Amino acid sequence: MSRTIGSVVRVRDSGVQTPALDRALALLEFVSAHAEGVTQADIRKGLGFSANLVFRLTKALVTHGYVDREEPGPRFVLSRKLLTLAQPKREERSLVQLAWEPMRWLRDATQESAHIGVRSGFECIVLDRVVGPHPFKCYVEAGAHGPLHAGAPGKALLAFLPPDELQETLRRMPLEPLTPHTITSRVALAKHLAEVREQGYALDLGETVEGHHCLGAPVFDADERPLASIWITAPTPRLSATDGKRLAPRVIKAAQMISEMLR
Repeated sequence: MSRTIGSVVRVRDSGVQTPALDRALALLEFVSAHAEGVTQADIRKGLGFSANLVFRLTKALVTHGYVDREEPGPRFVLSRKLLTLAQPKREERSLVQLAWEPMRWLRDATQESAHIGVRSGFECIVLDRVVGPHPFKCYVEAGAHGPLHAGAPGKALLAFLPPDELQETLRRMPLEPLTPHTITSRVALAKHLAEVREQGYALDLGETVEGHHCLGAPVFDADERPLASIWITAPTPRLSATDGKRLAPRVIKAAQMISEMLR
C-alpha cells in the first residue's frame, strides 16, 4: 500500500484509480505503525499530505470509528473497531468474547497476564488481554503487534501450519533480530518450530523484549487450522524454561477450551 522514502511515506500506485481510498488506507497504516499515537503534523510530514487532506481524512475516520482522537495533543490512535471486524465469529460471538472466560481462567491458574491474538501477514496482533494480579505486571495492550518469529504466540501459530504452507511462509518471512535472543536463521527456526509442534506449546525467553518472557499455545478452528494464540507474559524471574514446562499444560488447556467452542 505504501513505502517509505526517507522520512516520508509515499502512496504507491495500486493500478486501480481509487486515490481517496488509497490515501485513507495509507493513513491507517501510518497510525498503526505508531502505537503512541500521531498528530496531524506527524501525518503531514510522514505521508506528505496537505493540511486540508489530513484534516478531512482524520475527521472521516474518527466519525466512522476507525480512529480515536486522544487528548492531550490531540493525538490519533487506531480504535478497536478494526480489531472487532477482523475477529472470527461463532454464532454471533467474536473470538474475544469466546476467549474471555478461558483467559480469566488462565490468569487465575498462572497468576500472570493472559492474552489472545491472531495472525496478520507476518505479525501477530493482540486482540485482548486480562491483566495478572502481581504488583509488577507484564502485559501487552490490544492492538499491539509483533513479528511471528520472535514471540511465543507467533511461533505457536507458525508451528501448526501445514508443512508446505509453513515452508513457503518461512521462505518469505523477514527474520529481523529484536534482541540477542531472537532466532534469525531459517534453518534454526524451522527446527525450533518442529519442537514447538511436538510439545504443543511455544516459549520465548526475551526474543522480542529482553526480560519479557511469553508462553503460548495455538487455538484451532473447526478445520484444525491454527486460528489464534493464547499466551501468558511474565518477567524473567517468573517465567524460566523450567517454569514454562510447569505452566504449559494450563496454557494448552485454555487454548483447548477456546478451540472446542469454535468447532
